[in-house]
Amino acid sequence: MIIGTETEQVEFKLTTGEKREAMESICAILNKHCSGTLYFGVDDEGFVKGQQITDSTKKDISRTISESIEPKITPTIEVLSIESKELIKVSFSGHNRPYSANGKYLSRVGTENRRMTNEELKRLIKNEDYSSHWEDELTSFGPKDVDETALLDFFKSAKDCGRLEMDTFDKERLLISLGLLVGDKLNNACFALFGKSAKIGLKLSTYPTSDKVSITDLKLVNGNIYNLINVAIDYVLNRINWRVEIGSRKRNEIPEIPEKALREIIVNAFAHANYEVLPEIEIGIHPNGIEIYNPGSFPDELTPFDFISKNLPSYKRNKLILDVLFRSKDVEKSGTGFQRVNYLCNNQGVSWTYKKEAYGFSFVFIRSNVQLNVQLKEDLTAQEQTIFNLINDNAKISKGELALRIGKSEKTVQRAISSLMKKEVIARVGSNKTGYWKANEKE
Repeated sequence: MIIGTETEQVEFKLTTGEKREAMESICAILNKHCSGTLYFGVDDEGFVKGQQITDSTKKDISRTISESIEPKITPTIEVLSIESKELIKVSFSGHNRPYSANGKYLSRVGTENRRMTNEELKRLIKNEDYSSHWEDELTSFGPKDVDETALLDFFKSAKDCGRLEMDTFDKERLLISLGLLVGDKLNNACFALFGKSAKIGLKLSTYPTSDKVSITDLKLVNGNIYNLINVAIDYVLNRINWRVEIGSRKRNEIPEIPEKALREIIVNAFAHANYEVLPEIEIGIHPNGIEIYNPGSFPDELTPFDFISKNLPSYKRNKLILDVLFRSKDVEKSGTGFQRVNYLCNNQGVSWTYKKEAYGFSFVFIRSNVQLNVQLKEDLTAQEQTIFNLINDNAKISKGELALRIGKSEKTVQRAISSLMKKEVIARVGSNKTGYWKANEKE
């Protein structure tokens, strides 16, 4: 069977014995296109030959990529079976160009990897920016192609929150002031945000279990970013649990996930998506969590905890889109979004986690009304159970990250961990630096 053909973004290798050459292909593709796919077990003509795959094969590939490619990337490595033949698919992306493979800087030309000249390397370093140039490109659409209802709603919202100085609504003047209209043409950012016929994708799903095998509800929606944000937020709020608090004067309904935190993450998913391809933002509602997938890679060397603890500036892939959403949708563009979300979640006792993937980033609000995946040997305190949940969701979470997540000191976290280990609920495998946590099942 033929799986396809090699291109500037697709590379075939017959076996994992060609790992060194494969690393050069990954490097070259990243420097040219920022993303690509590599297959082991496929010949140059695209015929699936398969190869022997053991338990350590994926680990060997992951380790080789980690040791060879600089700056670091986070690939997705999958084992596929086609006509009873096993092959390995490696998906990768990165925006911290230039990349090197074992010290060599390469670029992709057709299906070949060519060493970059000094001038090419200098030019790439000078011009590379995490932000996208796509949103500045002009379309064939004009002001008449704008969803005026959505734009008017934006105008009112931005005025109400004091982030827009314009007395009366004037469509063209507003678009020009936002940098969305050049001459008589909308740029890509404008059409994605407010286009009548925009086709940004949104997948909304509800699942009865923690996996994605079965599905109880599925909605596929296309439209412009501004309208889709409201659709996404309404979908989640209508499918999660609420509790009622009755005060002295009024009845308060409180969602299990802080609404402001939910809005922040959903808006950021749209703000930082990679629109150079046709993206699809995904929201999955599971009994144990709400997962929000953003098809835009996270900065390779950073995690959400870096933005929480180090006050880092925001990485702005789509500066125009982010600026518009900042003005109207209660999202911050200064890099404080994760700090705000973490604060809101801590105040309400909600845990969260994340996943960095080859082509995107997922943020997961953990739902507390779900049975734990393991049976506990002894009753835990509320704090111990929270820490257990976090460890159970991320075996490599550090004490510092745990402290940030629960809003306590590392000493408090250490006391809880010591108690959990004494109760034989968790165990440490390997060293403090490179090891991981293991949740123990009841015998």
